[in-house]
Amino acid sequence: MLTEQFDPSTFYSPKTVAIAGLILGCVLIYVYNDYPTNVNVPVIGVGVRYTKWLAAVRNVFYARDSVAEGYKKANFAFQIPTLNRMEIFICDRKMTREYQNLDSDRMSLDAVVVEEFEFDLLSPGHGHGHRRGPDSVPIPVVAKALAWQRRRTANTNDPFFQEFMAEVSYGFQQEVQRLSQDPRSSTTTPVFTVPCFSFALQVVGRITTFALFGRPMCRDRAFLDLCGKYSDGLPRGAMLLRPWPKWMRPFIAKHMEAPQVLAKLKEIIGAEIERRKASDGESPMENIMDYFVDWAYKGRDTVPADADDTVAHVLANLIFASFHTTSQLLTDCLFEIAMRPEYVEPLREEIKDCFEKHGRETRAVLDSLFKMDSFIKETHRWNPLDASALARIAMQDFTFSNGLHIPKGSFIFTPNAPIFQDERHYSNPKIFDGFRFAKMRDDPKLKLTCDLATVGEYSLNFGLGRHACPGRYLASDEVKLSLIHLLQNFDITVDPSELPLKRVRYGKFSLADMSAKVSLRRLRSEVKG
Repeated sequence: MLTEQFDPSTFYSPKTVAIAGLILGCVLIYVYNDYPTNVNVPVIGVGVRYTKWLAAVRNVFYARDSVAEGYKKANFAFQIPTLNRMEIFICDRKMTREYQNLDSDRMSLDAVVVEEFEFDLLSPGHGHGHRRGPDSVPIPVVAKALAWQRRRTANTNDPFFQEFMAEVSYGFQQEVQRLSQDPRSSTTTPVFTVPCFSFALQVVGRITTFALFGRPMCRDRAFLDLCGKYSDGLPRGAMLLRPWPKWMRPFIAKHMEAPQVLAKLKEIIGAEIERRKASDGESPMENIMDYFVDWAYKGRDTVPADADDTVAHVLANLIFASFHTTSQLLTDCLFEIAMRPEYVEPLREEIKDCFEKHGRETRAVLDSLFKMDSFIKETHRWNPLDASALARIAMQDFTFSNGLHIPKGSFIFTPNAPIFQDERHYSNPKIFDGFRFAKMRDDPKLKLTCDLATVGEYSLNFGLGRHACPGRYLASDEVKLSLIHLLQNFDITVDPSELPLKRVRYGKFSLADMSAKVSLRRLRSEVKG
């Protein structure tokens, strides 16, 4: 089921620790020599003067600390050891600009994704980064599809945005009904407790699949469950595969969940593609799937034999890319609101004012919620998912203008989380200020950098430049619409026993505790639309 999500805390059970120890032993035997340092920048970590393995093992759970330490100590770059490789971090902004927009033949983001998530084993098929086939859906086409859908939300003559809002309301009503149902009767309770992450994932899953596939697929519980299993099984499988030697991974991957779920997903999506092709253009394009089908089949003299499979695979990967990241951001926002009740009334007042000024179902409402946008962006600053950004693999040798040489195959990053705690870029960075970015809008020099979806050299959660996340605007809309519905209909609190809220660390990542809960108390009958 979609709610049966992977909980990283299971890593700490005695059985799992024993298995991890066995895996680690195998790895150490397999690579018994201390791997070489090929880049002339400082190595950060415990005991790295003598061996890198102690720091590499520690970085399984404390890599974020190593990145923060390197950011403070290094002049322009540093590197940290992991169980698989050395990872190079570029701190100098001039150097970052030199590599961030290079084409994929020189510095590849796609190759990093393939490597990090073991796509060749766990998601075999089309559209995988530097192995991208000639008939795959290009990334610019994905970006154009998302931009097309965003333009539709601003068109007052297009019903898409109203339907999008209605689906948000419907999704919440369905999940609230399920979670608040009294097991002893058919009535619902006015106050109920929900596992925050799984609740957010359910809602985000419904909204995202509406944008990708439309109805009725976004309301099909079996399909939603498969989407959830795939988005969960892929990163979980990659974490479990990564410590093993590469020659062993194909044998282990055969027994993992992600490839099996992917096959089922592609079967369902493929059948829907066939149904839409059969309409022969009689129905207008309504969602991202329609856009891809139109791109793959219309105006072509020759259509590749595997076009259906290509489109289905790209849609499955969009499910993976969008489900967990947006759900994590919504989860963090719910926790911050629950712990900081002083923000609730100002946010509610802003919603009310924007509704009165722009109407309830218009794009202008979302674009005018400056305080809410700021609160979400501050939450993102306060709880960055990844300590690194701008990940690339050097596809060939590369030399920076200052003479630093990067060999082919090197993994390059720039620090992300430490930037948000740097007083040079953020005033009082150790203080959570939910309206920090709303207040910055009064400054003509800063107002263009304030939006949640705006990227910049000191705001890298969504990437930067030509490789910035094309789905960030959709994620922003989904989180805002979700918070509008929740703030209008519920008080959100957290039990003191849950505090302080734990975060689960793995490598450079920090996630909200997936088992933590919030309480929702109904204010009145749910507001629809």
